[in-house]
Amino acid sequence: MKESTRNEIVRLHYGGASQRRIAKLLGVARKSVGRVLADHEQGRASAVEVERPRRPSVLDPFADHIAQLLERYPNITAVRLHEELCRLGFQGRYTIVRDRLRVLRPHAPKLPVRRFESKRQTNPSVPAMNLMMK
Repeated sequence: MKESTRNEIVRLHYGGASQRRIAKLLGVARKSVGRVLADHEQGRASAVEVERPRRPSVLDPFADHIAQLLERYPNITAVRLHEELCRLGFQGRYTIVRDRLRVLRPHAPKLPVRRFESKRQTNPSVPAMNLMMK
């Protein structure tokens, strides 16, 4: 089967035509139309997106300086780090420094808080504080 016929089958299918109608319009067997559509769907499903190479960041030339500053001052803020990098000739903005700092120094997960439940107030006319005082 010609490639143009295959393309026409797929185009008509996406246009909403049934397999029977496509077969009748193009003069091919219904099973051939089904096979072409199945091959097309399988080709689409197996198409894997290739990961593009990462674009160089404006912070890449300062990676050594950032590592040194973080080693010397582990709790340095993003604002202070941005000021230090600007002194060294960095032309970027604060937000890119903040985002890089979050990647390099992720915060520790918060510890769970122990919660407790108190007894339910039995008499709604009595204020809750009175119950707690007893």
